[in-house]
Amino acid sequence: MKGVDEIPGQPLIHRAQWLMPVCAAPVANGAVFTSGGRVVFAGAYASVKKECPAGTRVIDHGRAALFPALVNSHTHLELSGLRGKIAFPQPGFREWIRLLFDLRAQTASEAPERALRLGEKESFASGTGLCGDITNGGAARRSDWGGVERLIFLELLGFNLDSLTSSMPPGLLLDPSGLIPAPHSVYSVSAPIISECKEWTRGRGLPLTMHVAEHVDEIEFLQTGKGFCRELLESLGRFPPGWKPPGKTPVEYLDWLGALDANTMLVHAVHLSESDWALAAKRNCSVVFCPRSNSNLGAGRARIEKALSLGLNCSLATDSLASNTDLDLFAEAAHVFASHPAIDPEKILEMITVNPARSLGRAGDFGCIAPGATANMLAVALGAGANESSLAQSLIESGKKGAWKWVNNQRA
Repeated sequence: MKGVDEIPGQPLIHRAQWLMPVCAAPVANGAVFTSGGRVVFAGAYASVKKECPAGTRVIDHGRAALFPALVNSHTHLELSGLRGKIAFPQPGFREWIRLLFDLRAQTASEAPERALRLGEKESFASGTGLCGDITNGGAARRSDWGGVERLIFLELLGFNLDSLTSSMPPGLLLDPSGLIPAPHSVYSVSAPIISECKEWTRGRGLPLTMHVAEHVDEIEFLQTGKGFCRELLESLGRFPPGWKPPGKTPVEYLDWLGALDANTMLVHAVHLSESDWALAAKRNCSVVFCPRSNSNLGAGRARIEKALSLGLNCSLATDSLASNTDLDLFAEAAHVFASHPAIDPEKILEMITVNPARSLGRAGDFGCIAPGATANMLAVALGAGANESSLAQSLIESGKKGAWKWVNNQRA
């Protein structure tokens, strides 16, 4: 669905059959007053209209629900040029990572800006307004396109290195407003680098994001020092002589390093033990699930229900086009709705809006329709029988079909 012709920043009332703020209860015959690119107030249409200046233009979206722009808390947009080059499903993570290494070597000379632009445009075309974008350096600078806001994480590698400085790519500098350090994982980054990254982000109130317990090889490596992860590091010349396995799970290891707190994002989290889940909840971590990516790579099935039952801040993310077929969060939500039937669809909607916005430190701007939030919203078409009890399910189903349009977005 195409967006409505609007003048950016113009005061407007957007009206629809339903308002789904996510951070508050749904409102029938709802409306949102926007001005200067922000939500001023939202609620029942009659109340909103009464509070607005006389003559404020009303745009009626009809049989639809006004819904926040989506938030993708973990993606690798610079890998968007690899779409369709890896067949799914893969036998396992180790087979996939070898393919990825080969493909990245083959495409090393290609401009990363082109892949970034492809990823941005696909994300925008899927309703995403904000993403936590992981780069190895090729997409470290902001795009001039600007359709999707990116919180840019610089993914660091260096199991054989001993400092944050030594792991930085040449010519790049960390900047709280532009480039945030993100150690890749416990099997690819040394303990000193992880600790320094956490110290850097903690001191600036920013999130630390890491791949954690994505596959069983990671568990084996920390427990025994053997297996595929060691073989991979040795083949790359990055296994330091004398290293001893800590004999801990990835979650226990990160806690031992002092890296777990409310600003830590555990990405994937497929292979967590009961004690791991208890520890993640105790430290109030955020968890980012990429269920379609995990399925495509044969990595396993994450216990999303378990995380929700513990009150953890849970998000859904798409990962990349090297491990997924698209960057569509509605499709990710539909996958969870079908494969995890015990999860309330309203909780699933929270996992693609307010929860990831919270984990990225942007809850006031994105993820819900409330005063002060960005006015970039979606109008999602609804079926004739949609009511409050079926609204969340209808939003997921319509969103997956692409039955939505941008509201108040000059790129639409």
